[in-house]
Amino acid sequence: MIQRQTDEQAHEELVRFREEIRCEVVLEKAGYRLDKTESSKNNQKYRRGKGESIVVNHGGRGWWSPHHNATDKGAKGSVIDLVRFLNPGMSLGHARQELRGLLGVAPTGATYEHAPGEERPRRDPSVMWNRHPVLVRGSAVWTYLTLTRALPEALLAHVARQGVLREGMKGTAWFAHHDNNGALTGMEMRGPEYRGFSSGGGGKRLFRFRADEGTRPLRRLVICESAIDALSFAALDHAVFRQGTLYVSTAGGLGPDAWEELRALMAALPQAQGRVIAAVDADAQGDRYAENYITMGEELGLLAMRLSPDANLNDWNRVLQDKRANHKENAA
Repeated sequence: MIQRQTDEQAHEELVRFREEIRCEVVLEKAGYRLDKTESSKNNQKYRRGKGESIVVNHGGRGWWSPHHNATDKGAKGSVIDLVRFLNPGMSLGHARQELRGLLGVAPTGATYEHAPGEERPRRDPSVMWNRHPVLVRGSAVWTYLTLTRALPEALLAHVARQGVLREGMKGTAWFAHHDNNGALTGMEMRGPEYRGFSSGGGGKRLFRFRADEGTRPLRRLVICESAIDALSFAALDHAVFRQGTLYVSTAGGLGPDAWEELRALMAALPQAQGRVIAAVDADAQGDRYAENYITMGEELGLLAMRLSPDANLNDWNRVLQDKRANHKENAA
C-alpha cells in the first residue's frame, strides 16, 4: 500500500530539495556544461548549445534565463522551478520524482568546450537593453544607487535622461557602453548581488554621460574605472560640473578598439584648453591606468593629470559614501 505524504511532509521535502540540490546538478543531467568564459564568481553560465544557456546564482540555489524577459516569472527561481522549466508541462509531482533521485549528488564541474573555429555567440545588445525599463524613482535599482551607493537623486535623473542607465534584474543597474558612433555595444552591470559586463555585442567600449547634456563645447574628459565611480566623481565634482565635461567609465581594462576610441575622444578636445583627468583608484592598478591615460593625453598636447582618493578609501564611491556618513554624523 502506498503511503501518502502529509502536507507537512510534502512541504519539508520541497524545502530539502531547495537546500540540498544544487541547480548545477540539474543542468548537468540535462546536458548543460559550465561556460567559464562567460561566468563570474556569483553568476555561473551553463550552456548546452546555440541559444541555450542558464545562469546559476545564489551559490547554486537559484537560476535565471538570459533569453527571457526579466518580468517572466517562469524563467527564474529555485531548483524545483528549474526542473519544470527544462521540462515544459511537467507537474509538481513528477518534478518531485525527478529531484528525489538527485539528493546527495554533487556537480561534476564539467565545462563547455567551444569547437575549434566556433564563433562565440553574439547578439544585438539593444535587444536586452530595450527589454528593461528606464530608471525610475523608488525602484529597487534607484534604492540601491541612492541608499547603498549614496548617489544624488538629481544626478541619477540627469544621467537617466541621457538614455544610458536602465534597470536590470534583482536591483542591478545597467550602464550602457557605446562606441564613438553611438552604437550600443554592451552593458556594465552593478548591483547588490552581481558585478559584471554583458556578453555579446561589440564588448566594452565606454560608458559616458555629459555634465551639460551636450549644450556646451567639450573641454574636459574624466576617465574612471567603473560607471558608479564616474557617477560618484561627478557628484563630488560640483564646482565644475556642467562645464563641458564628459565623464566616462572603462569598466576596468580596455581592449584595442576601446583604446582607439578613447584616443579619438582626447583628440577632439581643444589643445589649448582641453583637460584629461585620470580619476582612478588609489592602488597599483590605478597607477598603471593613470600612467597610460596621462601619456596619451600629453602626446596629444593636452593637460593631463591624475586625481585619486586617499589610500584608505581607495575609490570615488567610498569617498562619496564617507562624505554622506560624516554629514549625517555632524547633523546629529
